[in-house]
Amino acid sequence: MKNITFLIFLCLSSSLFAQKFTLEGVVKDRNANTLDGATVYLQSIKDSVPISYGITNKNGKFSLQVNAENDKKAIFNIAYLGYKPFLKDINIPDGDLLNLGDITLDDQVEELNVISIIGKAPPVVIKKDTIEYNADSFKTLPNDKVEDLLKKLPGVEIDLDGVITVNGVEVEAINVDGMSFFGEKNGEIALKNIPSNAISKVQVTDFKTDMEKFTGEESTSGTKEINLKIKKGKNKAYFGDVNLGYGTDDKYQANANLFQLIEGKQLGIIMGTNNINMSRGFNALPDAESSNGYIESDFIGANFSKGKWNETSINADYKYSAQNRDNAQKSFTQNFLPNFSYVTNATSRGYNDSESHNSGTDLRFVIKPKNNKKGNSVRLTNKINFDASNNDSFSTSNRISEDANGDLVSSYFSESNASNSDYNFNNDFNVASRVGKKNDYFFMGVNTTFSKQDGASKSFSNNKLERSNTTVVQDQISNTENRNSNIRFIARWSKEIFENFKFIPGYTASVNTQNNQKSIFDYNNTDDDYNIFNDQISTDSRYVSTTIKPSLALRYDLKEFRFEIEGAFTNTFRKYIDNIIIARNFKNDFEYLTYSGRIRYRDEKGYKNITLDYRQNVNLPSINQLQPVPNVSNITNIVTGNPLLEPQISHNINFKYQNNIAFNNINITANAKAEFVNDKIINSTITDSDLVRFTTFENINGDYSFSGNTGISKSYFSKKTNYSINLRMNGNFRNIRSIQNTIQFTTQTSTLRPNLSLGYSFDKKIDVNASYSYALTKTSYDTNIYNDNEFFVQNLRLESSLFFLKHAFLTNKVSYRYNSRVGDDFDGAAVFWNAGLGVQLWNDKATLTAVGYDILGKNNGYNRSVTETAIQDVENRILEQYFMLTFVYKFGRFAGQNMNLGDRNINRGGRRGGRGR
Repeated sequence: MKNITFLIFLCLSSSLFAQKFTLEGVVKDRNANTLDGATVYLQSIKDSVPISYGITNKNGKFSLQVNAENDKKAIFNIAYLGYKPFLKDINIPDGDLLNLGDITLDDQVEELNVISIIGKAPPVVIKKDTIEYNADSFKTLPNDKVEDLLKKLPGVEIDLDGVITVNGVEVEAINVDGMSFFGEKNGEIALKNIPSNAISKVQVTDFKTDMEKFTGEESTSGTKEINLKIKKGKNKAYFGDVNLGYGTDDKYQANANLFQLIEGKQLGIIMGTNNINMSRGFNALPDAESSNGYIESDFIGANFSKGKWNETSINADYKYSAQNRDNAQKSFTQNFLPNFSYVTNATSRGYNDSESHNSGTDLRFVIKPKNNKKGNSVRLTNKINFDASNNDSFSTSNRISEDANGDLVSSYFSESNASNSDYNFNNDFNVASRVGKKNDYFFMGVNTTFSKQDGASKSFSNNKLERSNTTVVQDQISNTENRNSNIRFIARWSKEIFENFKFIPGYTASVNTQNNQKSIFDYNNTDDDYNIFNDQISTDSRYVSTTIKPSLALRYDLKEFRFEIEGAFTNTFRKYIDNIIIARNFKNDFEYLTYSGRIRYRDEKGYKNITLDYRQNVNLPSINQLQPVPNVSNITNIVTGNPLLEPQISHNINFKYQNNIAFNNINITANAKAEFVNDKIINSTITDSDLVRFTTFENINGDYSFSGNTGISKSYFSKKTNYSINLRMNGNFRNIRSIQNTIQFTTQTSTLRPNLSLGYSFDKKIDVNASYSYALTKTSYDTNIYNDNEFFVQNLRLESSLFFLKHAFLTNKVSYRYNSRVGDDFDGAAVFWNAGLGVQLWNDKATLTAVGYDILGKNNGYNRSVTETAIQDVENRILEQYFMLTFVYKFGRFAGQNMNLGDRNINRGGRRGGRGR
């Protein structure tokens, strides 16, 4: 404790007595034009460590808040696309202001797509629509992976569900050196297995499809993608690690990773096993998050890539995983119906054993003309993916329901086990041709998918109805065979018919065929065998659906504005034939128009983006929603379709605002959505006095919703101190129309959620990240049958790392959650504390860490959900407290340097260091 107090005092005193001043100036070119978006930064002369950085504004002006600590001199740098790097030694002033006046940059004729960096790169560089983080500027733990590095970056957040956002904008894809890793779009394997110290840069750009990248079209997604640049030189680079851990209650985890990189090539091999609920990686200190059930996992995978997205390339991968899940749950549910209310207590238990094989290849062949000045090129791509999986499961449940007086209404018991196998094959062949330098293109593709599912199951259920003094028993076995094929053709042509005006016709056609056979046999007491064929819920069907969709889009660019409209006519024909029950058969033909529009503003540098979208969506009724035949496979809920259903039509309006005020290191984002639904397809349920539900489907009008969020983030960086702050406000309102027991009613639900997150680090000795959110939810009804309700949930998360004695570190991850409306039988508060004490060995090649998971033993698996007709409190079985000793050994070389020494030495560079892209 004394050491920690001393370090905190040292941080405060160092900041108090450091030399602070403002550095100002204006950046221009040889023609005296001011340069907007130039990266300006200051470095220490001693070790080239960045002291401060900033971006010039529209007037070419920069203003850096500098904390020079004890330095007397510093290196002043300017980096800007298409210009020679500027470098100058400056003396630290005695006063609080140093104005360098006008600074002129010289043109750099060669390599116009390269920004030259002198010495060590600044922490953050903004290049038009790209934010580039220098990974070495952000301290991570010795055993951290890429996922941990991302959490340290200003403006980057990863929520409890693993969704990554940058300055409030969701990340849709993650690549490694411009290529997908293990064929995954979300980059989960890369995030959980690549060591953080193997990354040189994290680049954030607008997400683009392969087609948008090939044609040079701007992104229309409204999301982001991350590219991870691996440290490497002109020679071979390889790195990897071996991870071992064993703890109390026989908890274990083991991983081995090997990655090799040769210019333009990647080879990755991963493997691991554990029984601590980790699916695809090793974690020396898991996050302070509850994990339901007990999960044992084994996995292995290999990936090979050669070439980037704009080159002739190949990407091949194989993944195998096996999991054993053991779950248990108990719940308490308050159910509200128009004519009565009741409560249900339930318990359930089950396990699931599964294994899966996944393999895929992505071949791309790019043909470029000899005279590339015309901009013509052709790209052929063929993606193949094959999945095979087997699954065995068992589950049992007990459910007791009582009325408001405490009288027993029903008791239900069920038990089932099943075995299933799935096979899926997908082939996607595309041809794209780019013509000229105006981004004209033609695209044609054929996608084919074939799948096969086979299964067998045995189920037993007993529902005792107290009021009618009857018992309904269902005891049966089933065999299932499903075959599915889908062929889809798509063509699109984009042509500029006059300056900045594009004509974009398109055509889509698809054919879907399904052959499904489900044979169910009831138990025969006389023969003591399952030999009674149940034709009421068995099926032997063939389903065919064809869709034709021509479309036309028009686009016009006017300076920073873009205007787009698109219309489409869709014809869908569907035919369903069942050989067992003729009443299930149907044939229908849907024809409808859809339309959309978009207005976008983007400034020249890509810092400010404003978009207003409108889109109409049509959702057709599903097969089971149309069939007027009772489905009694669930004896507590009888479902009957409605052949008179109309398609559901929704109107969506979306406004997005993004503003990167780079001059002040501030990011502002806002998003507002509205949805209005006509002919919404809903479940209409009647619950009888025995609590047996009879459900059908109806169209209803009056549903609408509004949602929005706004946020602001600010970061500050100096030689020793780095902090960031992110303030965000989220809100939504939903007006929901429902039908229960023939009574229509409206539910209005609103949620307001402010969120604040902070990050602070000092001299790579202390690192702290904290976040707090408060969510207030109100639900009201337009009928006195239901009571209005209100509750709040608050979450507090704290992660801290302390580095001491040169090679030792202490890290803590703490979370606190409180739900104000959790029932008396459950604890509304949960505290989760994980901690690790570690030391680096063998010249930082190895790390030994003692880990405590849920040290206080206060974590619980409680949560609450609220719907229009029920409030449910649930307690799930969770991974419980354990203590573990982990050992990690790292190896690798980049450009002739040992990776294990790279935490302090790689890319430190000198004043005359090399270039960075």
